[in-house]
Amino acid sequence: MRERVREFLGIYAPLLIGLALIALAVNFLLAPPNPAANPLFSVDPLASAGCGGIVILVGGTLTLSTLGRWRKMRLARRH
Repeated sequence: MRERVREFLGIYAPLLIGLALIALAVNFLLAPPNPAANPLFSVDPLASAGCGGIVILVGGTLTLSTLGRWRKMRLARRH
C-alpha cells in the first residue's frame, strides 16, 4: 500500500497539478475580459497574455519533468 501512495504522490499528483495549471491558464487566456463586473480591476490584455503564458510554461515544465520521471520509473521496473 505504501508503494502505491508514494507512486501517486511522486508521479500522478504533480502530473495532475501541471495539467490543471495548463487548463486554468488556457481558460484565463480564452475568457473575454469583463470590465463591467468590476470596473476597479481592469487587466491589460498584454499582461493577461504574459501571465497566462508563464503559467502554461510552469505547468508544461512540471508535466514534462514528471513524465520523464514516470518513464524512468517504468524502465527501472522492467529491469
